[in-house]
Amino acid sequence: MSAIRFITQGASPEEQAAVEAVLDAQIDEESALEHAVSGVGPSRWSRSQRAIRGDIRGTRTFGWDYNH
Repeated sequence: MSAIRFITQGASPEEQAAVEAVLDAQIDEESALEHAVSGVGPSRWSRSQRAIRGDIRGTRTFGWDYNH
């Protein structure tokens, strides 16, 4: 947070530290939210429990399925 430059004159060191603490907390919160959003989805356990899908086309043709 040392890259913060205060333009307002007369801010005490305690006030500057308070502003830096609030900004630091905001950055941490935004970072946590960003990581939470990117982690949305099924868990590893859920993915491991999925059935393996077969061939979507199947082995029969459309005409054979409905004519026999």
